Amino acid sequence: MRIRVRTFLSMNLRGVSMRGGHINSRNQTELFLQKVRRVLGQGLLLSAVAAGTAMLGGCTGLVSGASSSGNPPSPSTLVISNIQTATITTSSSQIVWATNVPANSSVDYGTTTAYGNSTPVDSTMVTSHQMTLSGLAAGTTYYYQVNSSDSKGNNGHSGGNKLKTAGFSIAGTISPSTGGNGATVTLGGAASATTTADSSGNYTLAGLPNGTYMITPSHAGYTFTPSSQSMTLNGGNITGVNFTDNAAAVAPTITTQPANQTVTAGQTATFAVVAAGTAPLSYQWQKNGVNITGATSASYTTATTTTADSGSTFAVVASNSAGTVTSSAATLTVNAAAVAPTITTQPANQTVTAGQTATFAVVAAGTAPLGYQWQKNGANIT
Repeated sequence: MRIRVRTFLSMNLRGVSMRGGHINSRNQTELFLQKVRRVLGQGLLLSAVAAGTAMLGGCTGLVSGASSSGNPPSPSTLVISNIQTATITTSSSQIVWATNVPANSSVDYGTTTAYGNSTPVDSTMVTSHQMTLSGLAAGTTYYYQVNSSDSKGNNGHSGGNKLKTAGFSIAGTISPSTGGNGATVTLGGAASATTTADSSGNYTLAGLPNGTYMITPSHAGYTFTPSSQSMTLNGGNITGVNFTDNAAAVAPTITTQPANQTVTAGQTATFAVVAAGTAPLSYQWQKNGVNITGATSASYTTATTTTADSGSTFAVVASNSAGTVTSSAATLTVNAAAVAPTITTQPANQTVTAGQTATFAVVAAGTAPLGYQWQKNGANIT
């Protein structure tokens, strides 16, 4: 006799339909179960899950747990699918998922993959699940695992999911827009972030958790007032964190160096420089490396020189808020003053015979070179 089992086998068999008879007593049921156990012991196939067919030697019939009506088989595993985050706020998030059979619902969650927190179990047996995580921190990443168990004791878990709660924001304007446009705004403190100001100098740092932050703008060629600001988020957004930008000062450079000067003793010498850089520029002239009192303009004129000043060097230091630069050194040469000529030997009278020549000579002293011009009867001789 052969028995064909179409559904799951139950220990509480109320009846077995067979070709050729009907098991309707406790003894007959026990005999039938013993035969099933022997068949299983021989390694024959018996499906306890779904509509698979198992052949048992002896008779052909339908085995049913509660009746012989042929109800669909129940699955032996619980499958979780379609895990999603629905509504997310600064302090909560809704988690939804599906199961292939009715099951209860719970979620493990936390700021690490170890979770550490769990929702109460919702014992409602459903296939479409929905749980809300409450009391979350704003702007924070959470990891979570959904859990379901069906009425047959099958358990399902699906972890490795994550979400980030909505956060708060800090916003402001950097003006004027010449320096605000494209400025980088860096956030430090409770969280780190950067953003770029738009063409009007407006910026927003969003998705932030509660905490204290330092906001610092930067843009090549500009400085900012204030240079940074500290703000504390506590359950709400902050606006009006504004900055003023200023074009950064350009350090001075020497475009025209002071030139060497040569004078005669008793004269003065003037040294000049041309410097470029962000105004105002200041100057300090030096003689032989020592500052000259009062020499603070782009040019410097010496006092009356002497031969002792010859060989002195003069340089200038130009400076502004961005830095300083020192010119090359110029050298002063002082020549001795010229001495007026004097006649040390006068020309002598000369007597000659007509037709002869006469020669006159003079000896003069003074600063060379000396020039001479002879005269005859008060008129220059060509």
